[in-house]
Amino acid sequence: MDEFKLFISENSDIIKIIGGALIFFVMFLLRNKLSTIILKLTGKVIFNKEDKEHKRKSLVDSLCKPFSALFVVIGIFVGLYINIPNKTVLGSFKIAVILVFCWGIVNYLSNNLFLLFHFGENADDKMNTTAIKFISNILKIVVISFAVLMIASELGYNVNGFITGLGVGGLAISLAAKDAVSNLISGFVIVFEKPFIVGEFIQTASIQGFVEEVTMRSTKIRTLEDSVVTVPNSKLTDDAIINISRTEKRLISLEFGVEYSTSNEKIEKCKNDVKQYLVKNNNICESPFRVYVSKLDDSAINISVTCYTKTPDLDKYLNILSKVNLKIKSIIEENGVEFAFPSKTVYLQNKQ
Repeated sequence: MDEFKLFISENSDIIKIIGGALIFFVMFLLRNKLSTIILKLTGKVIFNKEDKEHKRKSLVDSLCKPFSALFVVIGIFVGLYINIPNKTVLGSFKIAVILVFCWGIVNYLSNNLFLLFHFGENADDKMNTTAIKFISNILKIVVISFAVLMIASELGYNVNGFITGLGVGGLAISLAAKDAVSNLISGFVIVFEKPFIVGEFIQTASIQGFVEEVTMRSTKIRTLEDSVVTVPNSKLTDDAIINISRTEKRLISLEFGVEYSTSNEKIEKCKNDVKQYLVKNNNICESPFRVYVSKLDDSAINISVTCYTKTPDLDKYLNILSKVNLKIKSIIEENGVEFAFPSKTVYLQNKQ
């Protein structure tokens, strides 16, 4: 027994190194198994109903890698600390744990924030996605900011002094961050007041196109030229926004001119024929539509036609518009009426 104690005493350093290495390798080899078991047990405690199976699975999927990394960090720390028990190793371990927990929280927010909110059965999926992505980004910034402050404190920096300094320099920071705050608030307005959602076609005084993404700072819009324009949220909300995708019907407004030589009877006949065509057209709303003489122009009698299509879809609307134009052309020609074009009559007077 004395010989064994003597052997341990003489080889304690080697035994510590071997022990530390063994602990590290065991933790490294079992990291995935241990993290899966702990997360599954945690999921059963937090989400204890049978209908919460998808939430338990999502918890495991989101946190498995960070927890596996945590066990590796613990293995490295224990292996080092039994050999080098100093504050540097302990401080490094704390920083590594903060980083791993930050990674885990950010990862969970990215994948599971949607499950934490219930918007109701009638909620719009696209709107939910936009709102949750927006909230998720803000929460990630908060988590990362706290992690940075905690790491700074661990490294010996005076965090309280830093926060106090922010209070003293608050005016300068607020002026510098004015645009950022304005865009952030406008982003909240877009997300929660819902003037538009991702995928809708909108028009402002300066741009029109399909909304592709709403972020904390800006909104990305794909124009009809297929280019992507990034518009600051504050600029977008300052303009009047026309949400074309939410229209229930589309306006057709036409105007054409016939020659002054056309009799009133023929004009009335053309008007009635156009009205009859619109009444029978299943793609046109029954009311209101109008066909009327709108103006006696310099070289033509102008006739205006206004009606609404039943569909708001742009492609279908353009197809209906094309057919209406061609049918009106046929009606005018069938009644023996000529379309007018800009012309001038010049009278020559021969003075004797």
